[in-house]
Amino acid sequence: MILGWLRDQRGSILLFTTVLVVPLMIIIGGLALDLAYYGTVDDELQRSMDAAALAGAGKLGFNDTFFPTARQYAQQYAIANSYRADTASKQINTSNFTLNTANNPNGNIVLGIWDGSTFTPSLDGTRVNAVKCQFNSTVQTFFLRMLGMNLLPTAAGAIGWAAQPVTPPPTACVFPVSLSSCFFQGATSGGCGATITMISSSTGSAVGGNSGAWASVVPGQDANNSNILAQVKAAAGGNCSGTTLNTNNTIPVNGGQLNDVINWLSGPDPTAFPARYASSPMLEVLKQDGTPAYQGQGWEVFVPIIDTGSTCPPPGNITGTPTITGWTRLVITQVLAKNGTCAVANHWSGNPWDEHCLVSKNGTVPGGPSNLPSGWAGQTGIFGYYDCKYSPSPPAPNPGPISATAKLKLVK
Repeated sequence: MILGWLRDQRGSILLFTTVLVVPLMIIIGGLALDLAYYGTVDDELQRSMDAAALAGAGKLGFNDTFFPTARQYAQQYAIANSYRADTASKQINTSNFTLNTANNPNGNIVLGIWDGSTFTPSLDGTRVNAVKCQFNSTVQTFFLRMLGMNLLPTAAGAIGWAAQPVTPPPTACVFPVSLSSCFFQGATSGGCGATITMISSSTGSAVGGNSGAWASVVPGQDANNSNILAQVKAAAGGNCSGTTLNTNNTIPVNGGQLNDVINWLSGPDPTAFPARYASSPMLEVLKQDGTPAYQGQGWEVFVPIIDTGSTCPPPGNITGTPTITGWTRLVITQVLAKNGTCAVANHWSGNPWDEHCLVSKNGTVPGGPSNLPSGWAGQTGIFGYYDCKYSPSPPAPNPGPISATAKLKLVK
């Protein structure tokens, strides 16, 4: 009877399972804890790289002089957004997250061009529009060590894109003036808050070359005197809401003085510049460092940026059908008519127009036209300040001259 009981195997599986269930639960629970910790570290490291990439992209400017600042901000934000490193030596610091000034594609901070789908490392200051940040580390395990796995690799990467707007804001007043890409490229970049002038088509004149040109913002219309005048009047009359032109389209431009346009802008019409200036709120244009370039009244509009080539400033008259490379905000601050006439009394400190207008005509030059600087008595033109206020519109996939009108986006 006893022998029969010993031969009875019923319940053996239950006994075997009972014996093993405790260590199995420990192993499974330990695996879950290790993986949960690993996931937390991985998420925190990704957030650190996201912050670093956006911070770096936010400091990209018009040329390669902005590269050091972009790299420093990326490094600072990576360090400031720490993750749960299991040892102090693994935590992000200046030794293991370097500036990578050589722009090695495998470095921690890589500058380059994002074309909408692909990141290409680059040091072309006129086209770099993205910052890639990446970091590799390991996570120590606890229970997985029993299976021979002491470390788990972890890595994170992100690309911050300074996306150029493809159109101006849909409700913005788009004015028929274009701004040279010289402001956004190379060592000659004026940067945010630079003064623009549209006065002379002659490189040898007393006022130098133009920094902009008239531009027909109505598709199918040439940039001649009558068309531009009609577009200016439409803008001044309130019929000014966007344009169908996009970044990468071509646009007709004209660098001539267009006296009819200037005369109307500076004249007594209740919708012309003097009236718009008088009713304007206080406007501000900032420099790249955030300090004011201009604070005062004016006419706030958006204008296209056009590709005027690598020669800066552009030689002489800007004409033809250049490509639109972006959009920027412009505050028109003064209109200069012939013989020392300024349209309004705008004496903003450091302005470049008062010394070319007579006291009796809203300027600071005493006497008559003979006292004006040589070459200015017959000049007409527009003065204003452009800035880098973002134009909230869909981004253009093709990189062009970089400006801080761009919107920051995480793309990868």
